[in-house]
Parts: sequence; C-alpha cells; structure tokens
Amino acid sequence: MYDNKKVVILIAVRMKSKRLPGKALKIIEDQTITEHLIDRVKQCKHVDKVILCTSTHPDDKVLLELGEKKGIYTFAGDEKDVMKRFLDAVQINAPDADIVIRVTGDNPLTSPYFIDNAIAHHIKTGADYTSTVELPRGTKGEIISLSALKKAYELAEDSGFSEYMTWYFTENPEFFKIEKGPVDDEMKRPQYRFTVDTPEDFELMKTIYEKLYKSGEIIPLKDAIKFVDENPELAKLNEQIQVKNVKDKVNVKLKKM
Repeated sequence: MYDNKKVVILIAVRMKSKRLPGKALKIIEDQTITEHLIDRVKQCKHVDKVILCTSTHPDDKVLLELGEKKGIYTFAGDEKDVMKRFLDAVQINAPDADIVIRVTGDNPLTSPYFIDNAIAHHIKTGADYTSTVELPRGTKGEIISLSALKKAYELAEDSGFSEYMTWYFTENPEFFKIEKGPVDDEMKRPQYRFTVDTPEDFELMKTIYEKLYKSGEIIPLKDAIKFVDENPELAKLNEQIQVKNVKDKVNVKLKKM
C-alpha cells in the first residue's frame, strides 16, 4: 500500500493476435513473453496485487494457467468490453483498490522503475490518469484512478471500443486530470519500438534478451536502451512498422454530464 492507496496492476493479455499469432506464448530465452512481463511488474515496489486479465474465450484458458503458475491473480471476463473486464477483475480480486495500472501482455520490457515513479507522481498530483509518450513504445504503464475508470465506463458513448482505453482519457481532457509521469533523460527514446506486435518486433526483442538477459533477473530498461543505442542497426529491424491508425474509426467520446 502506497500513501494509504491500494494499487493493483492489470495485465491485459489475450491469445488473439493477427500480426504475430500466439505472441503471448512466444518463447524468448527460458520463458514466454507473458511470463517475462509478469516477472517485471512483480518488481514494482508500490503495487499490492498483480492480476492477469484475459477473456472467457476458450483459447485464453492457457493464459489463466500461466498466471497461476507464476503465482499471481487471474481473471477471465468479457471478450469484447475491456473496461468492463478490468472493472470486474478489480471487483472480484481487489475490491478495496484505489488505483489500477494497465499494462499489456506484448511488452516484455515494461519498466517497473517508471511505474513506481509514475504512481508517486499520480498520487502527489491528484491525477486521474498518468502515463508518458517519452519512453520506448511498449515499456510504460498507465496509472488510472479507479474512480476515473468507472466514470469513463459509465459515460462512454460506446464502450465497445474500450480496447482503446487510453483514448477515453486522453481524448476527453475536460473530464479528467491528465498527468505525464517523470522520465529520466537517459530513457527518453520514443522512436524505439520495444513492444512485440510483429515478427520484426519479436526479432529485436529476442536479440536484446539474448545479449542482456540472465535467468531469474530482469533486464533494466536503461540497459536495453544503451544496447540499442550502441547498435543502431537493431533499431532498423522494426522502425518501418506503422502504428495502426484507427483513431478516426473509434468512438471514445464521453457523454456530457
């Protein structure tokens, strides 16, 4: 518990993936991408619970088993409505939570250091939503006050797009207090892709892990950044990958109160 606030991490992960099928169970070194992520977020100092949050689709059952194997809480909920899935997961596993942190299962270099600092900043500033765009893609977490998540869900014109949860907050700043989490200058590399969404991403991540990973430990994000800085050809492996531009196709507007 941090400053009398109960904090939980929700790992959003499913087996459904088009550009890299089955990516959640892809092996890097001695375990799956999802297991590496779990190990990383368990290093957060100011988090009370970690919950693997997947869907009730039969294909996702293997993820529940994986989470149980790693000793964290697990939850299977609504297949399409991600915000409902998150709220239900919290209600069942951490009903006294004040703050939820959203991380996604395809990010095995998520930074526990950033998450801890962002939690402190979130609480200090009284924010509803705290994140950053300054870290490499795929290494942040999103700190969300549970009251704000409930508000976004209740006021959403169409919760069917809640897989794009971030935008319900950032596209509606009149409803929420938005903050940017602190990022050390040495870690500001927004041009790097450290997420795993394509075969090219996977190739880069395998290379980073092959060079830096030691079994039973996590790779400090600053070390991964330094490695790619020193080997700029690695950044070229996936620099051409286009971020899916769907913002004009989704409705993340909130109803006026």
